[in-house]
Amino acid sequence: MASSPRLKFQLRLEDLVALTFFLINLLLRVVYRGLKAGNFSPADVLIIIPAVTLLLAKEMVHYFMAGNEHRAEGYEGPWDFIRPFWEIIRDWFPFLIILLMYYTLWGDATLLMVTTDRDQALIAIDQRLFGFQASLALQRFISPGLTTWMTFAYFYHLINIPLVALFIYGWRGRKPFREMMSGIMVVSFFGLMGYLLVPAIGPLYTLRDQYTVPLHQGLAMLNHEVDFMDFARIRRDVFPSLHVAISFVVWLYAYRNSKKLFWILSPLILSLWVSTVYLRYHYLIDVVAGLILAPLSFVLANWLFRHFGEIPVSLAIPASWAEKLPWLPRAQAVEGPPKRKDVR
Repeated sequence: MASSPRLKFQLRLEDLVALTFFLINLLLRVVYRGLKAGNFSPADVLIIIPAVTLLLAKEMVHYFMAGNEHRAEGYEGPWDFIRPFWEIIRDWFPFLIILLMYYTLWGDATLLMVTTDRDQALIAIDQRLFGFQASLALQRFISPGLTTWMTFAYFYHLINIPLVALFIYGWRGRKPFREMMSGIMVVSFFGLMGYLLVPAIGPLYTLRDQYTVPLHQGLAMLNHEVDFMDFARIRRDVFPSLHVAISFVVWLYAYRNSKKLFWILSPLILSLWVSTVYLRYHYLIDVVAGLILAPLSFVLANWLFRHFGEIPVSLAIPASWAEKLPWLPRAQAVEGPPKRKDVR
């Protein structure tokens, strides 16, 4: 007896992590808005719903493009020409999804579960563990030249990820590239959950009255980069430091794929970590949390990729759809197992 026609495709680990984050985020918005008797605004899902739709649409487009995997060599139509370019888009798509994950926390979204900023708790932890506030202690070393370097190092975070990704994609292949993207996705997931659990605005605002040395730097062009990053960042993205955690994960994948690249990047990565405190964006405990989170995410992501890198998904569709759309790849009735014959 024939079973229902089914659409079969592979859901990538990167997509599954993102979907999990979006669904948790949406659930938190519904539950905590309801508990506070607040109005559930359409703006709350302005990014979440389109992001989930993009993820699913991407897989459906890939499903149709990769329908017939055993064609003869040569291009038999426009899909055959487009398919290699689509595969590149699909591989790099997690970059867009990570941005969408980050911007779902725009506005007051980080105050859903914890309704007050936790800066004072973070300041107290720094004081108890280290005996000082790192951004205040670093004032003795501030100079225009060092501030210029630190500003560049902080901005380098935006360049570091695609730089290493391009190297791995071009010289090591798609599998190592996807491993790295999975690692970035996993560390981003836990980092963004940290923003929800420990909302904070950072020492730049909470310790403003205690700073006595201004952060002047010599290159005017870097002021535009700083202004852009200040504009583009969400308000509460302090604990843990994803600048530290993501750059550490990327550094680990650089080491796995090229020791030479790892050592070339070392001065920039280490400077980036210092810059997060020097420029007064993070408390020292944020940096420590990022340094702990990164290797844990690296190990977890690699384990998940080995076991769940491609997750088969099968969706039943009405038989009438298969009849009306016979061109659907793999949307065919699957025959049930043959009847067992009696053996006498």
